Amino acid sequence: MIIITGMPGSGKDEFVRVAKSLGFVDVHMGNTVKGYASENSINFDDSSIGLYASGERERYGMGIWAQRTSRYIANSDITIVDGLRNFEELEYFKNNYKNVIVIAVFANESDRLYRVLKRDREDDVHSEDELKKRDNRELNWGIGKVISLADYMIVNDTSLEEYHENARILLNDIISRHNEIKSQLIS
Repeated sequence: MIIITGMPGSGKDEFVRVAKSLGFVDVHMGNTVKGYASENSINFDDSSIGLYASGERERYGMGIWAQRTSRYIANSDITIVDGLRNFEELEYFKNNYKNVIVIAVFANESDRLYRVLKRDREDDVHSEDELKKRDNRELNWGIGKVISLADYMIVNDTSLEEYHENARILLNDIISRHNEIKSQLIS
């Protein structure tokens, strides 16, 4: 299982797109949050979704979104989970799944702002000030710690094509290492 983390707009969705092209099954923790938010009639703007996610963490513990997302994870050798936000979520995954690998995606703030404004998702921020608030919220959840503990870091500061190729190279390297370890264990 590969888990992706990174600040908003860093390129996690594009990384997942490459992983899917290599056969990975993707599970988005954000979709779990949105599903629960919808069931509870929460507005789909960034602030409302963020407040809801924070409230659920306060009520049920910091690992609640990992626990809730786990019901969507099939027993596949090649699953990619997008949206790791804190250490407790990481602990949950490591305690409940084998071979958990964390990849952090990094991009600078100005690139992230440009990408977020360009994609114009309903639940996204719409200004530099809103991005700073969202960054602070996610840093308060503990995303900085899981980024610093990642097994791999990929920097997204090139063209989209180059980033896709770098992601493909990294994923193929991880798959090769995993397959090599599996074959050694079988021998």
